[in-house]
Amino acid sequence: MRPGSWLLLFLLLSTSAAALDGSGGRALQERTLVAPIRPGEVPPLELHVASGVATLVQFEAPLKPGALTLPVGERRIQLASMSGDSLVVTLIAHLADGEQVPLTVAVESGAEPLRFALVTRRDAVDLRVRVARAQTLANEEAAELVARSLLAAPDPRPTLAVPQAVTEYEMGESRARVESVLWMGQRLFVTVAVWSRKKRAPPWTLVQARLRTMLADGALLEWPAHLLSGAAGSIRQRHILIGLLPEGASRLELALDGEDSPGTFRPLPPEGEPTHP
Repeated sequence: MRPGSWLLLFLLLSTSAAALDGSGGRALQERTLVAPIRPGEVPPLELHVASGVATLVQFEAPLKPGALTLPVGERRIQLASMSGDSLVVTLIAHLADGEQVPLTVAVESGAEPLRFALVTRRDAVDLRVRVARAQTLANEEAAELVARSLLAAPDPRPTLAVPQAVTEYEMGESRARVESVLWMGQRLFVTVAVWSRKKRAPPWTLVQARLRTMLADGALLEWPAHLLSGAAGSIRQRHILIGLLPEGASRLELALDGEDSPGTFRPLPPEGEPTHP
């Protein structure tokens, strides 16, 4: 694509988005989504789309020929490949509340296709989304050793920073609670307990935990935490989540995902810089 075409594209994206923001009240957002290592085992990544706005999705590798798959007969959504590694999504009409349209994107040879769910939200619409590969973190073995020691502890709460606000999650007959948060520099360890409120019913199955933060430039970063799960009891199970907070990030939030049900983000304390127990 010619450089002038890219300039025209961004002008169109900005103009249409600004018009929607003024009339529809939706917040415009730029996000970076870190793709899961095994996308077929976790809920799809959400793209927040709306009519009147072109959403630009950028990947780190070129799209394969025939890479984009929508449901057969789906005509409300238009897809256009841009410059080999980018995609523009436009809608003819808003999707209904709660509706999810699946989109599959094949990027790299030999890798699992990425799964997306296109949704229309009342509060936000994506102007630009960058999809990044998961990176191997430094000192991962040492971090996992710390997590396993926390998982084996009978009750870590007295020695760690215990969140006091908005730390519970509802999942049908089960409930989850953030029991403790341990900071080691920019790395954090979150202890989450899941239990069933129904007698003799197993706890809800946690398949993925996602962290979200706002970067210094105002863009949102969402990435899967490293998840270690303890043995499931008759009604209760404990999990340790490991994450690394980027420099200058703020507003850390956590979402807990089931196999087919992405969770809602809830704030995790502390606000601002990490604190130590």
